[in-house]
Amino acid sequence: MKEKSILIIKFGGLGDVVLSLNAIYSIREKFKKSKLLLLTEKPYREFLERSKLFDNIIVIKRSLFYLYDIFQIKKKMNLLSIDKVFDLQTSKRSSFYLKFFYKRGICTNGIGVYATIKHNNPERDMMHTLDRQAEQLSLSKVSFKKSINLDWLYPKKQNKKKIALIIPGGSKKRPYKRIPIEIFSIIIKFLIANKIKPILIGSQDDFLVCKKLFQIFPSIENLCNKTDFFKIAQLSKQATISIGNDTGPMHIISRGNNPTFIFFTKYSDYKLCGQQGRRVSMIRYDQNNLEFVNHVIKKIKRIVFT
Repeated sequence: MKEKSILIIKFGGLGDVVLSLNAIYSIREKFKKSKLLLLTEKPYREFLERSKLFDNIIVIKRSLFYLYDIFQIKKKMNLLSIDKVFDLQTSKRSSFYLKFFYKRGICTNGIGVYATIKHNNPERDMMHTLDRQAEQLSLSKVSFKKSINLDWLYPKKQNKKKIALIIPGGSKKRPYKRIPIEIFSIIIKFLIANKIKPILIGSQDDFLVCKKLFQIFPSIENLCNKTDFFKIAQLSKQATISIGNDTGPMHIISRGNNPTFIFFTKYSDYKLCGQQGRRVSMIRYDQNNLEFVNHVIKKIKRIVFT
């Protein structure tokens, strides 16, 4: 019997959304003959529309009040068409949303009392996002795809350029995930001396740190707040190397499969949310600036110049 529609719930930050692409592809592959719907927020509509994985993307603006979110969902969604719901957000908020579907007899996969199919592994919060979602989907007999087609995001052929993407910022809400600007300054100086042009990437949150670096090195290119997800993906395929903090754009850059260095402070754990890609180096910052930057430059020399 043909399924009706499958709904996926996914909000979160950019990195979390990119990490969830494997789970989304896996659900799409399992339910090829069904319509696939996504419940998300505005920043990810254009990004995920390009993937052509979804028949419809429903956008709401999350509010302080969960019941108002439900009001928006009811207004924008035909409940009669939905057969299954996969909650890939698995937050307190999204688990509350499941109540709305559960009470209407719709099969729900997630956590909490309103999940028909419950991922109740007590170690789930200690698992990497990919492993956690793979286990969650297996409960619905969805085979998890570790390798997925991202041609819609990355240009197939890009000529390599002597450029380096530098991502020195990160969310204002999590400043403790940033390493000192002085380290990026030394790395940029080294790259310029070796004829590789640094390009600064960031959002509005990163404006000040990018401005400071651009003032020190006016020969570099400052694209802070001037790129979208697709431009970042394109640049990642052209770059000789990309270097940055543990922040959303690094999840896109790392999957371009060019050399990528990602810096982690003690406040973030790559074992739980580390970026994916064939040429990713995750480097732990230990607050010893000189030792750290010497280690990074040594790795750059080995990967780029040998």
